[in-house]
Amino acid sequence: MNGSRSILLALVALAVLACRRETTPRARPNFVLILADDLGWADVGYQGSTFHRTPHIDALARDGLVFSQAYAAAPVCTPSRAAILTGCSPARLHITFVYGENAPFEDLEERLEEGAPGKLVSPTVRERLPEGLPTLASGLKELGYHTALVGKWHLAPAPRALGFDVQIGASPAGAVESYFSPYGLPTMKDGPRGEYLTDRLTDEAVRFLEESRAQPFLLVLSHYAPHTPLAAPEELVEEYRARADPDAPQRNPTYAAMIERLDDSVGRIRAALERLGLAETTLLVFTSDNGAFEGTNTRRRSEPITSNLPLRSGKGRVYEGGLRVPMVAWGGVAARRGTCAVPVVGTDLCPTMLALAGHAPLAVSDGLDLTPLLAEGGVLARDELGFHFPHESFASALRAGDEKLVYSWRREKSELYDLATDPGEERDLAAERPQRAAELERRLFGWLDTVGAERPARRMAEDER
Repeated sequence: MNGSRSILLALVALAVLACRRETTPRARPNFVLILADDLGWADVGYQGSTFHRTPHIDALARDGLVFSQAYAAAPVCTPSRAAILTGCSPARLHITFVYGENAPFEDLEERLEEGAPGKLVSPTVRERLPEGLPTLASGLKELGYHTALVGKWHLAPAPRALGFDVQIGASPAGAVESYFSPYGLPTMKDGPRGEYLTDRLTDEAVRFLEESRAQPFLLVLSHYAPHTPLAAPEELVEEYRARADPDAPQRNPTYAAMIERLDDSVGRIRAALERLGLAETTLLVFTSDNGAFEGTNTRRRSEPITSNLPLRSGKGRVYEGGLRVPMVAWGGVAARRGTCAVPVVGTDLCPTMLALAGHAPLAVSDGLDLTPLLAEGGVLARDELGFHFPHESFASALRAGDEKLVYSWRREKSELYDLATDPGEERDLAAERPQRAAELERRLFGWLDTVGAERPARRMAEDER
């Protein structure tokens, strides 16, 4: 009898312990987002670059999960960064152009009056994120996270107003005047003369990791590199100049040197997480804010900055070269390894990290929680991605499956591509598949209506009014 009672008590005790284990909340993961500026999909070794040396990024890809069809939410930085931070599409936010370089939100009618008849005029944009809009940082801060933005910002209001406890190196400007100290950044003291900015931002990021290891944290390490003005330590530039092939599409030695120092930064952050015992409880995501700029260096006109080949075009365009970006997830929080070919977009990062932290879904979000893809065998319930850039190139795009529609507001005409067979968007199928092009065009316009997108307007002549 006593033996039976002992067994019963032991079973009860085990049941209680099991219940406690089931009800004890899982430790909240840490998040590190390393964001490059204007780094192209084809600029890294694991995507095929043979000129740029990126061993640490390549190791991250080898040991983590590569999103081979990852997109920026916009082909320029401010709207792309706003989407990452809020989970809302730039079209919904009415932030579709770079901060500080477009007319204010209410100014479209005035510009229409000033424009010549027939001229296409960019829609208005907001100068700052709407007050009270939840962000990745504010949502995690509600849950007790320590949050930091180190590096480029190029948004308004300031990082502290949107949930970041720490802001270092942030500026409303889109680029720095110098990559060597003195930098003149308002939120970071200059270092010794000649100190390199990419290295300094990494120093600050590692310091934050060391000081925050006892609590859950969000670190956004937002590099200015490899955005212009191109600059890197001269001895490294000379190394690349000596091995550059004058006939290769990627041959800019300064740009390559900038990418190598960016790659060193990725390696140092990973090493710090491993040294501090944080790798298994952290999700690290490495990506870029938009595709690479394919212009020329202002100091050496004969040296193109880079090439996005085999993708078409580059920054400022809604073709693949302007939107497709490298993206890798690494750390113990991401169980899956290898390559994921499911199309994802920067807008997905906010809902993903909030979900992993146990935060309730945001009331308004255009992104999806990618945690099913971070686990083995997961899928996403999404069949299309929309992009809207009604400035300069005046175009919008919709990807549905492997098909992609590009609509030109200037020509009022659509192009249709099959990315499965034509990732370089060389063969326009709109004339061959007019019904499909018309269907995707209707879906694109429907998406624009759903998010309340501002569209470019054309000033009419007096006799047309």
